[in-house]
This record gives sequence, C-alpha cells and structure tokens, in this order.
Amino acid sequence: MTAAPILAAEAVGWQFDGRQILDKVDLEVSRGECLVVVGPNGAGKTTLLRMLVGLLQPSSGTVGLEGTDLASLSRRERARHLAYVPQIRPTRVPLTVEQMVLLGRYPYLSPFRGAPRGSDFEAVARALEEVGISGLRERLLTELSGGEQQAVYVATALAQEAEVMILDEPTTHLDPSHQREIAALLLDLNRKAEKTVVAATHDLNFASLIADRIFALRGGRALACDVPAKILQPELLSELFRAPFEIVREGERPVTLLELGR
Repeated sequence: MTAAPILAAEAVGWQFDGRQILDKVDLEVSRGECLVVVGPNGAGKTTLLRMLVGLLQPSSGTVGLEGTDLASLSRRERARHLAYVPQIRPTRVPLTVEQMVLLGRYPYLSPFRGAPRGSDFEAVARALEEVGISGLRERLLTELSGGEQQAVYVATALAQEAEVMILDEPTTHLDPSHQREIAALLLDLNRKAEKTVVAATHDLNFASLIADRIFALRGGRALACDVPAKILQPELLSELFRAPFEIVREGERPVTLLELGR
C-alpha cells in the first residue's frame, strides 16, 4: 500500500483582482522527499507555496496536512508541522544570529510562557550546528553576507522542528559558491535529518541537484511532475519557458541546462 502524502493540494485555485493565478492544481508531497517547483516568472510558484504553508486560503479546492484540512488548524499548529522561508526576507533586522533563530521557537511559546526555556535554546543550538553557522551566533544579521543570511533563515525554520520545510527561491541573489552551499545544506537536511523539503525556483541547475521530483508549473497550471531526468528535457522545458534548450551531460554528474541564444 502506498503511504499517504504528508502534504496534498487538491484542485486548488486562487484568484486575485479578477485574475486566475492558480487553476485546479493537484500536488502530493511524500514524507521524506525533496520536491522542487519550477516555472517561469508569474507561473504561480510563490502562490502555491504560500497555500501549502497555510498563509493563503485557496479560492477553490483544499490543502491537507496528513489528511487534515490546513484551514482547520491554528497558526501555531501549522507552524509546528510546516516551516517557511519566503523569497523576500528582511535584511536590516537589528538582531544577532542567535536571537533571529530563536524566533523560530514561537510555535512552542504561549501567553503563559512568554520567555524561552532551556529546551528552546537547545533547539536553537542544534539548528545552528546542523546548518554549520554556530560560529556566527553572536554576529548581527546586518553584518553577514547574503549566503550567511540565507543560512540563518534556514536555521530559523529548522529551529521550529517542523516535519516539512518550504522554501521560496532559496538561492535568489546568491553567487554560485553560496548557491552550492545552500544546495548541499538542503540535501543534508533532506537525506540526513530526514526533513521533507519543498522548494520553488527558476534555477534548473539547482533543481537538478536536489530534487527527487520536479513539479513544472506554467500559467497557474500543472504541466508535469516527475523525476528530474524526465522533466529536464529540451521539449518539455521549451514548452515550459517558451525558449529553446540544450542539455549537456558530464558523466554521472547532474544534468546541466543551457539556454541557447537564438
């Protein structure tokens, strides 16, 4: 028997200002997998992720977490299962790295226990260690590079101790070296820490490096969902991005995708 998905969108749609942003999208995320959503700008990737984490309510259809409608869960309940790293993140936050990551513990605080306890600081220490930034603990967020800041936001999500991590464009504005570091970090969290990872990107090389499956989205509709080798093909990518593609393979390394300048 096939295990039930940990997260599922069923015929979800979303409208804004009279425009259909998502249209009857079906998506299932299996426990422990790394699923990457790809598509051109305006495809609806961010909208879909915000629905999967419960920040947006579908205009139609439902999103379920292990069979429970997300709409029936409180914000704190959702945050204990789903951690979200948005595409647009504040960079001028006057907090140290440790203080920032401690914010990830808010689902476990209550009006009767406003101050963090030892278990919260232990969770922060584990998150910093897993992401590899323990040495930055006392540094101000404003003093860090773009790659270091991104690692801090990943650690903040990790401190939530959620089963699912959802990341929107996690390598945006990062140079190739930091892109590689974030890809390696997400692979470690998925493979070693057994986190279910959902990420949206328009970076096909990044998707090929980390994805178990790739979900292709265009114009608010699902185009295809399959393993990278079947999605990262010239014909499908040309349909997805309306541009010609060539695929270059180097032995057993992940595929490299080159858009042709013609």
